[in-house]
Parts: sequence; structure tokens; C-alpha cells
Amino acid sequence: MRRNMKMFWDEMQRPADQELNTLKKMIMMPGKLKQHLLLRFLGFSILVLVWIYINGGLVPFFLKRSILPEESGSGTRVLQYFTHADNDGVKIRWAHGVNTKQALERALESAEINMVEGDVMLKGQGTNARTLIPMMAHLPATAGEMNLDEWVDRVLQTPRKGFKLEFQTMDSVEVSLQKLHDMKNKIKVPVWLHADVQQGPHGDPPKVEAIRFIRTIQRLFPDCTISLGWTSGFHTDLSQSGYTWEMVFDMYYLINKYSLERKVVFSVRSAFISNSVPQLKWLIDNTGGSILVWHSPENIPNVGDLMYISYKFPPPQTFFDLNHEEMDAFLQEHRHNSRPKLDPLVLQRETVVFRPEAWLKMGFHIQIHSILPSTEALVLTNKVVYVVSKTKYQASDKIKLMGRIQFLNPKKLEAEKGVTGLSIYVRPTEYIDYERIVGIRCFLGIDGQIEVGPSHMDNVPDFRRSQNITPGSMNCYRFTVQNTDKEIVFTVNVQHECNTLRSSQPDQQIHAMLTVPLPQGIPDGEFPFIIKLEDSKRTAVFDELTIKYIS
Repeated sequence: MRRNMKMFWDEMQRPADQELNTLKKMIMMPGKLKQHLLLRFLGFSILVLVWIYINGGLVPFFLKRSILPEESGSGTRVLQYFTHADNDGVKIRWAHGVNTKQALERALESAEINMVEGDVMLKGQGTNARTLIPMMAHLPATAGEMNLDEWVDRVLQTPRKGFKLEFQTMDSVEVSLQKLHDMKNKIKVPVWLHADVQQGPHGDPPKVEAIRFIRTIQRLFPDCTISLGWTSGFHTDLSQSGYTWEMVFDMYYLINKYSLERKVVFSVRSAFISNSVPQLKWLIDNTGGSILVWHSPENIPNVGDLMYISYKFPPPQTFFDLNHEEMDAFLQEHRHNSRPKLDPLVLQRETVVFRPEAWLKMGFHIQIHSILPSTEALVLTNKVVYVVSKTKYQASDKIKLMGRIQFLNPKKLEAEKGVTGLSIYVRPTEYIDYERIVGIRCFLGIDGQIEVGPSHMDNVPDFRRSQNITPGSMNCYRFTVQNTDKEIVFTVNVQHECNTLRSSQPDQQIHAMLTVPLPQGIPDGEFPFIIKLEDSKRTAVFDELTIKYIS
């Protein structure tokens, strides 16, 4: 026995002895030792890089899926909970309209599904037999197979499944949230609570009141993600349809009023994406929220629209509930390489969009909502604020300020002739006081009046000139200003559509042009451009604003 053990030990020692002898020889030859150590280091480094590439980090992928946040609960962010998504919303998979026992079991058994969505209404909804029992069903149904308690209990029995409840009526909200409140201690998964609270494209008035919905959540079940949407409908021609600026402004003020920033998801229908990206991106930029893109069975998602969303919205703030295998596979493959598949009009618009980093806020911009910039648009709501270009420019016929403005009237106020509109100041020498900007003023009135003339330039002869054009029903105009060494050239075009992607095409003709010679005494040098809303009776939306060099 001892002899066998000795032979075994000798065999084990032999490779180690050989390695030790090799190292001793290398010590005697420093060049060989360095080469040996370098090769081993390189080999180890390559193995580590391959490991990280395969697993997306040092943690093995098969363990990563099972790692939970230290503290999980109903308010846990989906991307924090489902760590396999690598902070990318496209990797979260949804099961939509899961209201029956069969559909629920199918969703819970699927390893691919992360979030399970069901619709909530009261039993007997819309009938004389209505009760206070929340059921899982979608209007116009009046009953369902499962009540809310059974549905939630079954979801919670399955590991690693979050859930979303979509409320069909206001009277189902409070009783449902009271039930969630009572079981909150055992809910350790992400919970989204959704309702369509505002009227959207082709949609009916919402059945859930926005203020009551939010207040009830904040009172009974605040530890959740709030999902808000717009009602929508189907139409044979959706080419002109989308989420308008008025729709997103109403949502913005709602979010701001109840301090829901960064805790809200906006649910948007894929059929309206093409004409809504500037509006939705502006909303995300100014609330810190996220969006979830969904589609209805009668609308197959458009590849170009999905790429448009992928190109413009950051992965951690963008979720897709497509319920369409081919489109979902396409999105998974091209999500991070979307530019080659964009509509050419998207790239055309990229050349003229507002760049917040190129402009300074001026005036009393501490007033809330007065200046609302985004990578897609600039919104001005008050005459006490304005923006100034960071770069100053020499008078030249090679430089052109270009923009497109839409005047909105949320307060339903009458316009004042010659006042309600936009001022563009050229060669300003004083502009600290918003009421007394000294320079050349190019004015564009909502009524179609355009004018170029001096502004508080006391020692210069009056060179004012004006013209009138017929305004369009959209109250939308595209303008250019050229500040040459001898004259100001101010052009204005009436836009008969302003919200569609196709409207970003360049104009083919000029509707109005003022060419105004400059008298002696006009200051020369380098000056910024200034953009200012002249009164507070309108909201000004600039979805194009750029300064271009003309070759």
C-alpha cells in the first residue's frame, strides 16, 4: 500500500519538477523568461476577453439570469430586475392581453416571456348586474374566466415574471389597487399600472380620468411604474395621423403636475409612429420617462417606423410589445444598426433639427415651462424668455438661419395684430433686457404679417418694410434669414401640413420675401442670432432650427 502511494506521489511530482527545472533554466536566460511570461499573460488576457464577450461580463450568463436585485419589489425597474436584458428594453418580452387561464398558463410556461399583461374591469361592467369584483377581461366583454386575485396569485407563483395591469374603466381602479395594497408584502416583481387617460389619434374620450387614476395610485399603490397612454382608433388612411403637439403637451403638464418624472412609461401605438417621433422624443427628453410601442392586430408594424424609434430613442427608455414574431426578430437583429434602414426623410430632417447645445437660454428662464428644449424641438411659451446662438456670425451671404415654427393656442386666446408672433433679431448689440433688444428685427405674425426693421436703434434712419401673406390653417411657417453686409433677406413659406414626416421635405417655392437694404450706421462685426416669442398668447414649437453655411 505504501509503495503504491509513493509511486503515485512520484508521478504527481514529476510534471511539477519538470516545470520548476524549466523555470530555473529561464532564470539563467532572462530573455527567455520574459518571453515565456509575456506569452502566458497574453494567453490569459485573450481567455478573459473571450469570456467577457460570451457572457456580457465576468458573471456567467447562466447565473446572470437568476441574479435578483438586492431589494426587489413592485417598484423595481424592469431593466434592473431582468438583468439579462443588459439595460436594453428591446430584450424584454411581453405577453399581451393575457386574460384567460389558458393564455396565462402559456405565458407563464414560456421562458422567453418576462412581463405578463392583463386587462382589468368589474364583473358585469356595462350591465345592471355590475359588481365590485375585478375581473380579467377587455371591453366590450362583461365578464371573464379569472378574477384579479386569482390572476395575480398565479403570476406570483411563477419565478421571474413581472406583470402589467391595464384598467378598462375608472370604477375598477380603486377596488383593484386596494387588493394590490393588501398583498404588497408578497409582491417582489416589477408591477406596471396602465390606463389610457387622454384622447389620442382617432380615439374616443378616455374611460379613465387621468387625475383620479394618478391620485389613486399615489394613495394606494405608489410603489409601481405608472404607464399612461392615449386612446386611439383605426382609420383606412393613417398617413396624416399621429400624436400631435397638443396631445404631448397635455401629457407633459400632467406628468409635471404630479411629479411623475422618470417614473412613467408612455404607451404609443406603432401605427402612428411615423408622424410622431419629434413629439414623443420631446416628451421623453423633458420628463425622463420611457415609451412602450405596441401594435393592434389590424396594423402590422412598419419596419421603417421601428427603425426610426430605434434610431432616436435610447435603449434603456424604449420597450416594444409587438406580439409579431417576424417584426420582433427583425427588431432584435437591427435595433443597434438602424441608420441604414431609415426613411431618407428622417436623414433629411436630421440636417435641420434644433440642437440644444448650440443655443443659450436668456431672460427669466427660471420660470417653469418657459423654455423646453429637446434634441428634436424647441418650445417657447412665454415672452420673457428667448434663446441666443452661442456662436457669433459676421454679416455674409454664405450664412443662413433656417427654421420652422408652429403656433399653438392652448389658452384659446385671440391674437393681437402685429404682436402675436415671432421675432428674429439680427446684429443685436444689446440683449440682456428682454423688453429692449437692440438690433434688426425680423417679425413673423401668426396672421401672416412679416416685417423687417430696426429695434431700439435710435441713431439709425427707419428702414422698416412689411408684407402680408395668407396664413394656413396649421399656423405653421418655414422661414430663412440672411444677414449680408448690405441687406437683410427674410423669406417665409406657409406650411399646409406640419406634423407629418413628409412635411420635412424642402420647399419648392417661396411664398413671401422681404429684401431690405441697410442704411448707414448699422453696426458691423460678429453677432449672434436671437429667437423670441413676442407674447404669451401662443406656444411656439420649432421642430426645425439651424444655422447653415451655403457653399
